Amino acid sequence: MDNYWENKAEAQRRLGKVIDGLKRYKKTEDIETLLLELDRIRDGKSTPEVKPLMLYVEMVESIRQGTRLLSALPGLIHNAEAVYNDLFILGEKTPDFDNTVAIFKGLIGIDGLIAKELFDLALYSTFSDKKNYLCIAQVIGNLKNSKQIFDKIRVYGLEAREYFVEDTGYLANLLKVVGRLNKTRLSSFDAVMEEELAKLRKNNGIYDVDPVRLAEVEKNVSRAELTIENGKNLLELLDRRCQKIKRITDELDDKSKVIQQNMTDYLDTKTENAKTALEDAMRECEEIQRKSILMEKDLFLKQMFSEAESELTKYKSQAKAITATASADIAAIGRDADGVIKRLRKVAEDDDKIQKFVENSRMDEAILQKIEKLTMLNDSMIERLQKEAVNVQENEAPARQEAGQAQTKSARSRSEEYKAAVSGTGAQASVQVSSAAAAKKEHRIIPPVNPLLDRRIPFTERYAMVQAEKKRRMEEGEIFHEAFDDVITAVMENVNPYLIGPSGCGKTFMVNQIGEILNLDCSDIGYINEEYDILGYVTAMGDYSESNFYQLYKYGGIAFCDELDNGNAKATVKLNSFLSNQERSNYCFPGGERVERHANFRVIAAGNTDGSGADVNYSTREKIEESVQQRMIPVYVDYDNRVEQAILANYPDWFEFACAFRKATDRWEEACGVPAQGIFTTRDAFRIKRYMDDTSFSPNKIMNYEFVQTKEPEYLGFLKEELAKLIKKGDLSYGIYQIFSEEVERIRKRGKRT
Repeated sequence: MDNYWENKAEAQRRLGKVIDGLKRYKKTEDIETLLLELDRIRDGKSTPEVKPLMLYVEMVESIRQGTRLLSALPGLIHNAEAVYNDLFILGEKTPDFDNTVAIFKGLIGIDGLIAKELFDLALYSTFSDKKNYLCIAQVIGNLKNSKQIFDKIRVYGLEAREYFVEDTGYLANLLKVVGRLNKTRLSSFDAVMEEELAKLRKNNGIYDVDPVRLAEVEKNVSRAELTIENGKNLLELLDRRCQKIKRITDELDDKSKVIQQNMTDYLDTKTENAKTALEDAMRECEEIQRKSILMEKDLFLKQMFSEAESELTKYKSQAKAITATASADIAAIGRDADGVIKRLRKVAEDDDKIQKFVENSRMDEAILQKIEKLTMLNDSMIERLQKEAVNVQENEAPARQEAGQAQTKSARSRSEEYKAAVSGTGAQASVQVSSAAAAKKEHRIIPPVNPLLDRRIPFTERYAMVQAEKKRRMEEGEIFHEAFDDVITAVMENVNPYLIGPSGCGKTFMVNQIGEILNLDCSDIGYINEEYDILGYVTAMGDYSESNFYQLYKYGGIAFCDELDNGNAKATVKLNSFLSNQERSNYCFPGGERVERHANFRVIAAGNTDGSGADVNYSTREKIEESVQQRMIPVYVDYDNRVEQAILANYPDWFEFACAFRKATDRWEEACGVPAQGIFTTRDAFRIKRYMDDTSFSPNKIMNYEFVQTKEPEYLGFLKEELAKLIKKGDLSYGIYQIFSEEVERIRKRGKRT
């Protein structure tokens, strides 16, 4: 600052040099006016706008050197003076004067930022470090469309500055925008600026929000705050009650301890007294009993000796008499023995019946030998019949096909033929009975391979039998899900289907149908919590408690693992041992028995999720281990309108309403991104049919129980609006819709669920 004042003479000299240079050119009126003003300033007769004098001189020199058109010089000096007034608000007393001088020199330099009109006070004021302004201005000044870019950056910078705390980020953002504008057509400048401002707002947490959505959020926030407040009040009340209960509990504990101690002392005293009295009584009793026993012993011994002596004397006399008599009898028998034998032999020879009995007895040994031989022959015959039964089974399918081509049978006769084919032939049944008689250790007969699962019979023939039975059942009114054919094909091909579908869509019903058509036992083993749900267990007595899964694995049948995704994931992995489906595989169960997998054994699983874990509607579901999923094929089973239409065939108005209701719930998911609750299911269709057939519930109560209850008023209001778009006056379901509308309005007025 001092250097400028000290060099006043030098400043006047340099100003004179500028004046002399200007006088050599052709003068215009503006130049003449400028020369007069410069002469007055040099001579000290006038004070320049820019102070000190040396700064003014350097300004004039810089503008002169950077200006080719002399006529523009007065206007540029005027612009520079205006910029000086903007920068130096307090003139020479402006804070940080030296740095501001440096910036001012940069603006009036040879590059001519002021000449290029690249100064804007408002944009300049947005920088804490003014050198940053000089940086951005110089960058823009070197560009082709510098004036247009500067005009856009001037507007953009004023809006963007509020999103930055420091100049560094602010300057970097401006340089990035300048770079984009330099690569963009002039017509797209506004779009680029709007895009960059939108990014800044988003990065700072400012979003464009729909007023309706915002109002809904505010409403939910208010409701949440009220709920929190009520919860706080409830917690405070519970806390006070808990403290009161704690005080009462502490008092009861203290009293209980006192009572317990008193009772303990009292009982100890009583026990000691009773023990002493008992010991005294025992000793007295022992003494009395000892004396009594000794006395009775003496009397008893004396009596026994006396009686024994008298009896002994009597027996001795009797023995002598018996001995004499026996000796006489033996002598007489010896004399008569030969005569008796001769008489008996003569009687036997003279009696025909005795002779016949003797001959029959001699034949008994031969009869027993023949029975033993017949038993051995029977065993060999059983083995031969079993082999013949297998041959009959292999030739049975072609024979059925030829009979079907020969004539058209009725639905009832086809059903009987189907059951006979699936159950096996009469020869097989007789073999089983004979086997049961021969194998006494088997408590249940191992059934033969089901022809519908026998891979020796071509799949097309087996599948044609299944479709024929399905067709017969459909003619009798039975309903089949659209996924039925895929699932039964998977079962016949010995793979393990995993049925994925929402609750009530007909998965369990379809599995039971498959069991009936394939003539297989079907057991729902439920979800698997522990390994013993599959394997069974050994009881404390050492006996093996068989599981349903064991029975199906050994004797054949369908093990239906319903809600597989709701079980214990670790226990479910045990299924891997049974899902390989290899022929003649076996497993050693806990009872120690190694069981061969029956050819009729199949596994079907079902769940509400795809095995990846819980979702909004099924929050307790577990992730199914990947190794289990790899051994199954997923089959998606959704709601089938054809099934529900058949169920509600006599009530088309209810079916039409149910379809519209389901569409409305789908739109809720699309609008809110949240799964709909209380959707219409196949199980609901069965219930509605039963209510209407039995006239047990009125339509209003059916509507309330099946479609309205447990749903939030807002959700019901949305469904009502969507149903109004789908159901028009004159439609079959319009009357049902009116009942729904009345129930919804009643609930919404109450402001809560029923």
